[in-house]
Amino acid sequence: MSAQSEEEPAAIPSDQPVELQLTDIAHGGKAVARQEGRVVFVPFGIPGETAEVEIYRSRRRYAEGEIRRMLSPSPDRVQPECPYFYTCGGCQLQHIAYSRQLELKRKVVADLLARVGGFREVPVYATLGSPRHYGYRNSARFLGGRRGDLGYTDWRSNSFLRVDTCPIMEPPISLELQRVQGLGTPGESLRVRYSEATGETLVWPPINGSVPDGQPVMHYDLLGDSFQVSAESFFQVNISQAETLIRLSLERLRPMAGKTVLDAYCGVGAFTRFVALEAARTIGIEESPSAVADARVNLAGLGVRLIEGRTEDQLATLGPDIDLVLLDPPRTGCAPPALDALLALAPEKIVYVSCDPATLARDLKTLCSAGAYKLVDVQPVDMFPQTYHIEAVATLHAR
Repeated sequence: MSAQSEEEPAAIPSDQPVELQLTDIAHGGKAVARQEGRVVFVPFGIPGETAEVEIYRSRRRYAEGEIRRMLSPSPDRVQPECPYFYTCGGCQLQHIAYSRQLELKRKVVADLLARVGGFREVPVYATLGSPRHYGYRNSARFLGGRRGDLGYTDWRSNSFLRVDTCPIMEPPISLELQRVQGLGTPGESLRVRYSEATGETLVWPPINGSVPDGQPVMHYDLLGDSFQVSAESFFQVNISQAETLIRLSLERLRPMAGKTVLDAYCGVGAFTRFVALEAARTIGIEESPSAVADARVNLAGLGVRLIEGRTEDQLATLGPDIDLVLLDPPRTGCAPPALDALLALAPEKIVYVSCDPATLARDLKTLCSAGAYKLVDVQPVDMFPQTYHIEAVATLHAR
């Protein structure tokens, strides 16, 4: 008989619920249980609960199931604020009290650092919570359905789900969604942005000229400074927590006086601007043309050398006089050539701002395995309450 493949069904029955104890949480927000030697991932569960779970997907090494009856609910279970929560794929944790969300996120970061990176003794501090648990996002990307409706996707089927409000968005975004509802383009996405500082609203791309859309450039305030952000440029969605990330990064980079500081993946220059106020020389690298155009405006008069291109390509062109490096890559983390170039540059410190703890752990392992760097600490930051996403700031010192 041939060995059972990952795609073959296993022994756990799929036609009747099984009683499971939920013992952990996985990166992605699903609770974790074990049954007959396999891991079972259970959406909308909380570690410590006991529930009857119906298995809907069964593989040799793992299974996935839905809670059919809660036998022993957690004291941290709360009522979600969103009417679409148990269907929409945008949030995963609204059923968990916010203080417990923060604890679980810290645990996910620590577990991934240990399992993926081999870092078991490094301090991972308590997650810094967001002042707003709902109504914090200044940007949304809605999908267009077949009838022009706007919404998100069903978490299980990945089919279109119309929504008319989204509680994690700043309220003006939900109002704007209701104004343009039904005017979407099937199969295409529509971005809605709002700036609390200026009252500006942006709908992009414009909807067939049928409604007045905002200007293609927004302005946001960070730590008292104004930043231009074009429609196609990335910008942090939670302003107060973006300011937290900037403060943490500056603290860990200091002292910067007399130093040359590189800000890789610098975007529109949100971090770069504050680095340039303290450093002797500042260099920024960014791939997105729209973000580079914004950065030229946001960094005007600060003497920053701004390089347009992929970080993995441009790092190798820099001289050996880089003292400090700030990394803020996309969710995929740093490409291997970028890490190789960083090791060759050998800066005194690297401060790594990550939006994915799995790729963070992977990249930190590469930077530290050669013995050139020591991971000092990791500070999780909750940029995205009610979701499984976690930001973290990691500090590395040259040995």
